[in-house]
Amino acid sequence: MQPADSLPGAPLHFQISTLIKDGIASGRYHPGDQLPTEEALGAAHGVSRVTVRRALKSLELQGLIERKAGRGTFVSAKASVLNLPAPIAPYLERVAERRALSRPVVKEFDFVAAPPDVRSGLQLPDGAMTLRVVRLRLVGRLPIVHTTLYLPEALGRRYKRSDFGQSALSELLAREGHVYSKIDMVTRARLATPLIARLLHVEVGAALVDVHRIGYDATGRPIEYQQLQGPPDRFETHVVLTQPHTEAGGT
Repeated sequence: MQPADSLPGAPLHFQISTLIKDGIASGRYHPGDQLPTEEALGAAHGVSRVTVRRALKSLELQGLIERKAGRGTFVSAKASVLNLPAPIAPYLERVAERRALSRPVVKEFDFVAAPPDVRSGLQLPDGAMTLRVVRLRLVGRLPIVHTTLYLPEALGRRYKRSDFGQSALSELLAREGHVYSKIDMVTRARLATPLIARLLHVEVGAALVDVHRIGYDATGRPIEYQQLQGPPDRFETHVVLTQPHTEAGGT
């Protein structure tokens, strides 16, 4: 486990709760899984049981864990997510506008076994391979967002590393006959790990916007899983919600 002092700049109990929350979000801890004991968590992160207890209390209040007397601490059902449907076209237009002002740098391009959250999001079987592409998007020399993209292996085999430094993902997918019918996004806050902090030129433990996105094609099949992380002063997600128009006097 990651030691708490590798995320300075925030209270220790907040760091511990964030690390555990990241473990739940990434699929390391699944609903129903029992968490390590307070003693084990304290030893793993180099903090006291009092600090661990405060962290667990925070997670319990958020509905992420359940503490059962005499049995231990368990991950609760997946945290509820507010579902806010919005038209896809305006979102893609804003992405295109932002992309036009920046350039991507491909940091990694490899085929890996799908992590649990990716496997679930892409509806893949156990042991399935995926193409993983890690990119850093820059405006001038300033990094604005770090992205980790996963594609199902069969789709990923159709691309070269250079493709992702030259073309937008939507263009690459369209080239293979895939057009978005839906994009499902969950936005969270998280702390910058040492690696991400170095790449984004921020302090370790700095607050980041953390977006997990799944794109679906016209058949409703998930074709891309992407995580985007960026400082809130450089990276934002803008959503406009509208009320469907009804005729005057209608119900």
